[in-house]
Parts: sequence; structure tokens; C-alpha cells
Amino acid sequence: MSTDAFAVARAFDPARLTMARELAGLRKRELADRIDRTAAAVSQYELGQSRPSAETLGRCARALDLPVGFFTSGRPHLRLDTAHAHFRSLRATTAVQRQQALAHVELLWEVTDQLERVIELPAVDVGLPLGMPHGDPAAAARTTRKAWHQPTGPVVHLVRNLEARGIVVTRIPAVDAETIDAFSAAPHGRPVIALSGKGNPMRQRFSVAHELGHLLLHPDPAPGSGHHEREANAFAAELLMPAAEIGDRLPARAEVPALKEVADGYGVSVAALVYRGKDLGVYNDTAVRRMMATLGRLGWTTREPVRADYRGEEPELLVRAVELAAAHGLPLPRLAATLHIGLPRLRGLLGMHDSRPRLRLIHGSGGGLDE
Repeated sequence: MSTDAFAVARAFDPARLTMARELAGLRKRELADRIDRTAAAVSQYELGQSRPSAETLGRCARALDLPVGFFTSGRPHLRLDTAHAHFRSLRATTAVQRQQALAHVELLWEVTDQLERVIELPAVDVGLPLGMPHGDPAAAARTTRKAWHQPTGPVVHLVRNLEARGIVVTRIPAVDAETIDAFSAAPHGRPVIALSGKGNPMRQRFSVAHELGHLLLHPDPAPGSGHHEREANAFAAELLMPAAEIGDRLPARAEVPALKEVADGYGVSVAALVYRGKDLGVYNDTAVRRMMATLGRLGWTTREPVRADYRGEEPELLVRAVELAAAHGLPLPRLAATLHIGLPRLRGLLGMHDSRPRLRLIHGSGGGLDE
């Protein structure tokens, strides 16, 4: 048994074990099976009622793919629960899925906390103050566009706009795109919008705008609230497709080619544009049902085609922050060591892809490099 494991066992932090288990998307009994302990024992560890041995901590580290040092106390630790975040539906997700997503935001907060000791991230300023309700969603969206000096036309690179205004946008690969398209939270005043790793780029633009609506309109999250969801949708629709200009651009008859041209110009899906037309009185219920049936047959409700040269809007604030921190004495390996999470996990959390060629050995025929 390593000396590190014995040292960590003496300085064990129960909350760290809970966080690590949630990051792995495991229930207590599932972790117990992997470390050859009982679910009751795991509960006692996490409640601080008993302390795991160095051997048990070593098993936990291997089962949860984290350095054993992760379980030690003494580092700042954020704790979020479902009531602190804007989730669209509680019925579509399990408690384990939600906690796994939130645990990633907790860990991301620790990353930003360390970075902000070395560099200054952009101040949070999206045009309206956070922490208070702003009433009418459409009016809030128009005020936001005005503050961004975007009076007309499509919002170009929504994600970059938000990152420049202090909102952290991130992709969490562990999030199931079928159940959690996006969610948001504002831990300690630094808003985070978390996206799944999949999905149509145009649909995700609307999701980002939707989460911004939550952050501005709903300082007190109410996960699964239909009223909050409708208001966030109304905000996103006005932000991305302003009523004052989009109504005149909608084709009088809802047909795919004409709708697609307008939708691509504004960076939204055809489905979102159709529903916007319904809200503005351009299309009736019959036209909407017919068009949605057509989109379903085409497979466009989830996989609408985009231009081959359009890769979508990728977050880059944290990657740029890490690069700047490295130039000022906090290189990525040191950051990973400070957080006790390992370099591969930190890269994944930041959305940094390893650009090195990968060695692949082929049985019986030598080896080769995957370029």
C-alpha cells in the first residue's frame, strides 16, 4: 500500500468520495460492489461516520479512475444539488444522471477557482444584472440584444458572446444527450451553461439561449417547471429570431426549402423557426403539425443537416484561460496535480483533445501510427 494512501486515509474528506462516485455515475451499492464492501459501509464513509482504510481508498481510487489524493481534505469544494440548477425535466432524468452532471460542474468550479488565482476571467456582464427576475421574456431578450449592440440580424457566435461576458460554457461528455440536452447554474455568481456532447449545432444554439433565459429570468431555479421552461423558450426565440424582423422573412407557406434558407441564416433549426412562426401568427396549428410530420419523416427533428463547413459553436474560454495560466506559472500538469484529478480527466473536462498521434499495434503485421 502506498504512503499516499495512508496519508489520505488520515486526512479523508467524506464529501470527496461522494463527489467522485457521482462523477462516475454510480450508486452507492454499485461502488460497494466494485470495492468489495457493503453499501452500508459506503454510506458510512460518505456521511463521515467511519473512515475507510488506506486499502479501501486505494480500491476506490481504482474503481473511480482518480488519484487517491482526490479524497483528501483541504481544498475548496462546491456542493450543488438539483434545486440549484435549471433542469428542463425531472421525469426524463434519474437522480444519478442529474448528480453526475452537477458533479462535473462542481469540479469545473474548482478548476475556475484555481485559474482565477493566477489570471482574471471576464467579468460577468450579459447586459442585464443576474440575481433578480426581469419580467417579460421578450423584453428581456430585446434589452440583451441592445446591450450586445445587436439591434438587427442573427446573433453571430452566441457561445463566444457569452464567454466574453463572463459565462462559462462547457460540454460535459458524461451527460446523456437523450435525457439532458443542456442545463445551467450560477455557483458563487459565475454562471455555467453545460451542454451535452452531441446534438444538432442549430438546436444547441437555441439551448444556449434558453439557458441564458433561465439565468436572467429565474434567479431561483425550479427544475422541471413548465412555466419557467415556456419563459426561457420565449426569451431564446426573441433573442435569436426577433419578432420585429423574422415575421417578414417567414415564407407564407411552410415549405422545407424556404424555411431551411431562413433558419440557416439565423442559426436555428427549422423546427424552432416553424414554432416561432406559430407564435407570431404566421402559421396555424394545422400547418405546424404538417411541417413537423415532414421533418420527422426526413429525420430532421434530431438530425437536421448543416453546412459541411459549419462545425458548430465550440466553447473556448477555459482552454484560452488554461493557456494563459500556463504562461504565468500554472501549467496544465501542475493544475491537474493541484486538483488531484489526473491530466486526462482535466483535459476531458476542459474539452481539450489530445492532438498527439496515437500508437496502434496490429497483431501479426507490425505497428502503425493513427494520424
